[in-house]
Amino acid sequence: MGGQIQQSSFAFEVRPPDDLEVASLYADFVREADGPLDPAVVDVEGEIAAGPPGDLVEPNGVLLLGTVDGEPAVLGGVRHLDTETAEIKSMYVVPEHRGRGLGGAIIAELERIARERGCRAVRLDTSAYLTPAVALYRSAGYREVGDYNGNPKADLWFERQL
Repeated sequence: MGGQIQQSSFAFEVRPPDDLEVASLYADFVREADGPLDPAVVDVEGEIAAGPPGDLVEPNGVLLLGTVDGEPAVLGGVRHLDTETAEIKSMYVVPEHRGRGLGGAIIAELERIARERGCRAVRLDTSAYLTPAVALYRSAGYREVGDYNGNPKADLWFERQL
């Protein structure tokens, strides 16, 4: 595939946080993103049970599920922090679909949604040990900023002007 998505087999859909396919990808996301963290900081199984952030729904947020050939492949949400800033949350690409452009595609789609809603910047937080994700954000034009949300699970914060 040469790092490119075959457009004919790839689609995004808005899904609610309690959707079963979303829940499955979200569980994988939490295990990968939070698994190495100190259990005193994060309860992995509790976070999985709670599901994606509840504010990733209209009118101030959206949660997208991307599919390849009808199979769940990528997850990501965006929510408004204030009138001009949005935040990307719970972004995850299924391992067998990594390196095919899906991470960049969902970032672009979430940024498009934020831009349509009048946002001028998008932020996100992550952990330095998620090196492929950090590289993706940097290659997408995100720049490191200071801690904007006090997330004890994060040690890197990024922002991109839209």
